[in-house]
Parts: sequence; structure tokens; C-alpha cells
Amino acid sequence: MTRFGKLELSDGSPQPRKREQQDDDKPQKRYKTSVEDWMLEADTHRRLGHYEEALRSYGRALEAERSHVAAWLGQAQMLILLDEARQAEMWTITGLKVFPGNAELLAARAQAICRLGNTREAIQYSDAAIQGDGASAYRWMVRGELMAASRSNNADHCFSSAEQLAPDWLVRTEIANVLRYYHNPLKGLTHAAAAIEIENNAPFAWLVKGICQFEAGFNSNAKESFQQAINLSPSFIEAREWLTKTENDVRIFKRILRWFWREKK
Repeated sequence: MTRFGKLELSDGSPQPRKREQQDDDKPQKRYKTSVEDWMLEADTHRRLGHYEEALRSYGRALEAERSHVAAWLGQAQMLILLDEARQAEMWTITGLKVFPGNAELLAARAQAICRLGNTREAIQYSDAAIQGDGASAYRWMVRGELMAASRSNNADHCFSSAEQLAPDWLVRTEIANVLRYYHNPLKGLTHAAAAIEIENNAPFAWLVKGICQFEAGFNSNAKESFQQAINLSPSFIEAREWLTKTENDVRIFKRILRWFWREKK
């Protein structure tokens, strides 16, 4: 059983490990009684990249209102982002029983199945999601992920469609992370940079940009991005960890270079 094996409505959501962080990184504390309060808290956590905390808040939203489809969707999305695709798929199956044919939940199921390695089946659910009423950035982002997983050139078009539907820096940041997941940090960097053009005070966007730069081999640029994330949020633990990792890699590379030139002499 995974750490999310007991995910169910009776307790709202799994209980993730506590994150050690300062109050300036936490959503403002106040007594919450409504689904809107919990959804706002979940969104705040998500925009900091704190997916376990966001998962818990989406669960509290469902405790407040079982029929809130965005909370069902949010839990599935967070499970996917926490590498719990199997649990996410099970969650979307349950959600689709409550909301039959819901296009967003169909897209979430497609993403979960894709992460489990079954791209062909995932495309069937994505087709159904795209054909649903209206349009959303998430449905097109998932479609782009399926194309990226299939190494299709259509991925760029899908991601562009997602960005056109939502002028939100978070959409571009999450697309960057999708591309990182499929080992394409250089393309991911383009979307992370676009996120910062929209909102240059978002520490999570700077973190993702830095990770893309680091994974693409641009260590000095990555250090600057991580430092900017820390400047915006001094207690941003992940940014500090990545900055340390980058600095250590630079030191190791310099040692290798010194050894190489000594051997050449």
C-alpha cells in the first residue's frame, strides 16, 4: 500500500508529512468553514509547489462539499504530481462515477494512465475530454503530455493551445515540469521563462526555471534563478536545496578540470 492508499472521502485526504518552513511561505491562517476557503488554500500551496499540502487542502474542500468537482480534480492532479499515478487513476474512476463524462476528470484519468505507461489508452480518454463541452488549458496540457510521451511533433501545438486558453503563469510552469518529466528541460525552459514574463515575483516559477537550466547544463544561469527564488521567499527550502546541489556540481566539475589539465602536463 502506498502512502496514499487510504485516500477516501471519510477523512478528506491523506495526511502528508509536515513541511518545515517559515510562516511567510504558508497561506495566511484563519478559521476556514467553506469550500472556497479550502480551495484558496490549495491553490496557494500549489503555486508554491507544495503538492502534499495542496492535496490535503483539496481533501478538506471535499469534506466541506462533496459535489465540488474542482476539488476532485485537484486531488487527482496533486496525486499525479506526487508520482502517485495509480492512486490518481483510482481517484478519477471514483470521481467519474460522481460526475459521469466530466471532461476535466477524463483528462486527469488520461494523464494518470499516461504516467503509468499506457499512452494508447490514455489517448482515448484524452479524445473524450477534448470533445467535451467547452475547452480548458488543463485538457490541452494533458494532450500535449500525451504527445510528448509519444514523441510527437504535435506536443508544441497542444501546449500553445493550453497557454492561449489561460494567461496564468502557473499553466506555463506546469507545462515546463511536464517537459522535464519527459527529459526535455530545454523546451521546458522556454515555458518557464514565459511564466516569469507574466509574473516575475513567483518563487516557484523561478525554481522551475532554475531546474530546467540545471538539467540543460546551464549551471551558472540556474544558480541565478535559484537565488532569485530565495530572494523572493527566503525560507524556500527547495530553492536552497537546488542552489546547494548546483554549487556542489560546479565544484566537482572544477576539480575534474584541474585533474584533467594536470594529467595533460
